[in-house]
Amino acid sequence: MASLSTLITKFLTEERPIGVLLDSDTVLSQAVAATRFYAGYADITAYFLLGTDPDISADTELSDSEWTIIRPLFLLYLEREEAKQLEASRGLGVDVYGRSSSEIQSEITLAEQELPKKAFCMEVSTV
Repeated sequence: MASLSTLITKFLTEERPIGVLLDSDTVLSQAVAATRFYAGYADITAYFLLGTDPDISADTELSDSEWTIIRPLFLLYLEREEAKQLEASRGLGVDVYGRSSSEIQSEITLAEQELPKKAFCMEVSTV
């Protein structure tokens, strides 16, 4: 298991060392937002094992399975935030590229609707 801050550091240094326009705090906040959404449908393993209510933050530990489900939503949140900032800079003469924030929002809505099915987990019990 790894903390969200560790996962984001790894993301920014190994997966996307260039190309992310946002600062690390903003990237981390998008990961926290995606994790909070996930936590609405499934238990975060670290909190479940401790028997406590989730307090999602940079220190939240995620299993590889949890991050695999959360990561696509995180990437969409990240893309939307970048698009919003690019769109806001149009007045300064910046040439905007990529999808618009409204296009990304449509995809986020679909991903959020599918997440409950992906996050569903039920303990197996035998009779």
